[in-house]
Amino acid sequence: MKRRMAALGLMAATVLAAGAWAETHYEAEPVLRAADLVGSEILRGPRYTVDSRVPVKGFLYRFTIRSDFGTFDAHGIHMLQTRVREIYALGQLEDMSKTKEFATAAGNALARPVTSTVNMLVNPVETITGLPDGVGRLFDRIELGGEKVYQAATAPGASGSEQVADVSKRVGGIAVTALGYEKERRDLAKGLGVDPYTTNPVLAKKLDDMAWVAFSGRFGIQAATSAVMPYSMVMSAVTITNTTVYDTPAADLLNRAKATFVATGASDAAVTALMKNPQYSLSVLAALAQGCQRLQGVDGVASVVGFAAIARTQDETRGVTATVNMLARHHESAEPITRVSAPGPIVGRTARGKLVLPAPVDYVAWTERVARLAGREDLRAPTRSVWLSGRMSPHAARESRARGWAVDESFTIAAER
Repeated sequence: MKRRMAALGLMAATVLAAGAWAETHYEAEPVLRAADLVGSEILRGPRYTVDSRVPVKGFLYRFTIRSDFGTFDAHGIHMLQTRVREIYALGQLEDMSKTKEFATAAGNALARPVTSTVNMLVNPVETITGLPDGVGRLFDRIELGGEKVYQAATAPGASGSEQVADVSKRVGGIAVTALGYEKERRDLAKGLGVDPYTTNPVLAKKLDDMAWVAFSGRFGIQAATSAVMPYSMVMSAVTITNTTVYDTPAADLLNRAKATFVATGASDAAVTALMKNPQYSLSVLAALAQGCQRLQGVDGVASVVGFAAIARTQDETRGVTATVNMLARHHESAEPITRVSAPGPIVGRTARGKLVLPAPVDYVAWTERVARLAGREDLRAPTRSVWLSGRMSPHAARESRARGWAVDESFTIAAER
């Protein structure tokens, strides 16, 4: 009788626990104060201000920057730093363009053969096409099934040398074949500490114009961001874009990236779909290839290529790329990863069975999406950890730990770069 009562009591406790689990309190993604998220030196500069209210959407902070050059949206702290740095660069380029020497060089410059800053908006935003959902979709189960990858790979598009020009155009560059021009543009971007393949159309056009005058008008540009940018911003500027992007021609970058993706063992359809995905800037594509290369020899990296190929927004392309490089850092510095899989999200497993979920996010609230992720059967492991570049709400952290997840907020983007 006592045993029966004990069993009934255990069953009742289990039912109550299950009920409490089902009735967990969900949070809405909050609206936060910019001053609580970043330093004052970033929030205001000589030619811009950052709005004080910052909503969280799809795990990313949504900053609005109002500048002399237009209004910019920045999704995530990293992109805020990038856009602010670009505003300083725009100011310096504008000052250069007003000098007597530049006016003389502009008069001597040849007519530019082709100018093509395509698919850009007057007021740039982070997500030009696709759903404005931050990186939230990357943490949902995504059934690839080969169909979407195949559709993307077989869609009409350029091939061969035309693809190189297409990649340049889709990220704000210009398709000019004159020998030396591309290097001039890359050198200018390097001196300014900005991405030569920036997705900011205002800066892209200014780089186009200034580099062409420098190239064909024999105008020597000496860009020195340290003279106009706060010290902390200079330090991040020189590390934001891998030096390979500055020192390597676009065609070579493209070919190297493709070779890396092929070497993972990914299908031809997956590689083709990834290379044709217009949401990847050349810099992000190169960084993704670098992450895959760092995981060379790890089982399952090919699955990452297929997952990366179906990214629908620039937020997602950066999210996939950051995830792969975070996993590579864990592999190199914390504990070797023996297997990678990408069911949505991308995860790694170690030899002792630990599951590692990299999360390049700003803020995680306890939403239904997060609860589903935390409870997924296919993500069970003897030990499992979510490794964040940002932070969780206290409630989200408690609920995640209650479901067997270790919450590690120690990853820093700065250290990775």
